[in-house]
Formats: sequence, C-alpha cells, structure tokens
Amino acid sequence: MGARERGSGGEREPRSAEERGCVGAMRSLLPHLLFSSSPSLPLSLLLVTVLCLAFTAGCGPAPDAVRATAQPVDGQPAKALTPRAFVPSFSSNSDRPAQKRVLFIQGDHVPESDYPHSRVGDDGSKPESFTRLSAEVLQNDLQLGVDEYVLTAGNTITAGQLANYAVIVLGSNARALTTDEAGVLSTYYQKGGSLLAYADFQYGPNNWDSDNSFLGQFGIEVFTDNFQPAVDISAVESSHPVMAGVKTIRGEGISQFRISNGTLAENEVLAKCEPLARSGCILPDADQAKVQAGDVVACVFVRESAGGGRLAGVCDRNLFQNGPGPGSDLDQVDDRLFARNLFRWLSKQ
Repeated sequence: MGARERGSGGEREPRSAEERGCVGAMRSLLPHLLFSSSPSLPLSLLLVTVLCLAFTAGCGPAPDAVRATAQPVDGQPAKALTPRAFVPSFSSNSDRPAQKRVLFIQGDHVPESDYPHSRVGDDGSKPESFTRLSAEVLQNDLQLGVDEYVLTAGNTITAGQLANYAVIVLGSNARALTTDEAGVLSTYYQKGGSLLAYADFQYGPNNWDSDNSFLGQFGIEVFTDNFQPAVDISAVESSHPVMAGVKTIRGEGISQFRISNGTLAENEVLAKCEPLARSGCILPDADQAKVQAGDVVACVFVRESAGGGRLAGVCDRNLFQNGPGPGSDLDQVDDRLFARNLFRWLSKQ
C-alpha cells in the first residue's frame, strides 16, 4: 500500500525509519514540553522537539543528482559528463577559486588511420589519443578542467568561446585561421591568456598554415613535418620552469620552429634538436632555405606578453600521446614531466 499523504482528514505516514524514529521521539517528548512546570526542563528536550518538527514539516529527500550533458560536437552524439552531487542550497563555495579550464581547438581532418588524432574526448583506445594527458596530467595532477572544440570550415573561433579558459591549445587544426580568428587569439593572449601550439602531418597537409596564421606576428614560423625517425631532444637551453628536471623529450617526425633573429629577446628558446644534420633533426630542404643568419631553429619556445599572456610551442605532439605506438608517448623519457611542467606554467599555477 502506498504512503498516505496529508489531506483534510489525515496525515502522511513517515517515509523512512529515521523519520519514524524522530516522530516517535517527538510525540513522547511533546507532552513533557507543553505541560511541565519545571523551570529546569532540559534545553536539549526543546531542541530535539524543534528539530523533529522541522524534519517532518516536509523536508523531503534531496533532489536527484543532475546529470550535465555536453553539447554535440561535429554532429556526433553528446556524451554525458560526470554527474554532479547534490549540494544543499545553504552551502557556499565562495571561498574556493573557480576551476581553471583548458580548451583544445581541434581540426576535423581524418588521416589515413581513418580516425582523428590527438582527441581528449574519445574513448582512449587508439595510441594517438590524448585521453591520458587529459585525465592523468591535466585533470588529476593539475586539477584542470578540459574541453574540446572541433574547428571546421563552417564554424569559427570567437572571443566569447575563449573567455572562460585559462589555456587554449591550438591542436589538430586543419585549416588556416581567418584574420578575425587570429585577431581574437591575439587579443586573448595580450590580455593575459595562455596558448600552446604544435603541428603534425597527420592533422592535414596544410595544418601548419593554421598555426602560422597566429604565430607569424611574433617572428615565429612552424616548419612542416620532417618525416624523420624518433629522436631524443636533449639540448636543453634554459632553466625555465617548463624544463625543470627535464633532461630529454622524445619526438618523431617533428615540426620545428624558426625563431627570427630580431625576436630572440622576446621568444625564449628552451630546447633544440641538435645538430640539425642529425637523423631525426634534419629539416626539409624548403624549410632549411628559409633559415637566415642569426635565426634559431627551436623545438620548444615560450614567450610572455606585457598583459601577462603566455605562449609556448612544442615541435611534436607525439610526446602527449597515450601510446604505446610508433614514435613517442607520455611514458617515454621525460615526456610526462615535461607535459606537467608545461601545462602548470601555462595555467599559472
């Protein structure tokens, strides 16, 4: 039989053992409270009665946890996000800083593998996935939130999209940025935002144009994939926090950066693949011809804006991969430490 509810002539049956116990205690204590003439009536008697009255006055169970849902990405069904636990309305988190978040701006190119690479929101089953970077380094180690946005020919990057993010990753973009999009990223950086850039042949044959649409204003050009075998990059040029404790990172088929001579004061080179004649470091002929006297070919660089913005570039995305697979991954040499240092610096922790 279902529980009876309050009506014009009855009362609701208690819905739990705890409530029945509380009601029983209230009924036994209430006569003593109402008719006792003793001035020494314990305060606890009054408190118990009042609390029980409040409990049975209709304070039902907490509402069910609300399941947040993600917006569909590129026509794919949205995946449910982690459910949020019920928080009573009287609790306050005003003393806690808001969680910083990272946005990966990806492209929609699908390479010969028949699946996109470097995704932070896929099922993690492919070696080129970034789900371990997301879960283990960004979310677990650094307590960062992680989101993903797929940039296609039909959508765009806007200031509103970037406003709530501490770090923007220019990931597997497959098209050049428009003038307006490059301007939005520049304003974000100049006003204190952080960005990371890297390129790879698997992101599409012209993906370098995407990064160069933004990087060119700083005297930086990302070169094409050199299609070289795996290489250990141990020429650490700086004691910068990004390189703290890092002796070696490993790449494969790297896309290095040309830092023009006139901008070396603003662009700090942290690591290089040297010598350039070494297997794994060799530049394609067309890119080698672009290097002028005084320019530096870098594997890792950083720079900062007057407004507190931070920008970094890494010559290979393989070191962020789940693995195991060809090239490198998060668990080889000092790749994990480097990734943690890099995103800690970018997120200003």
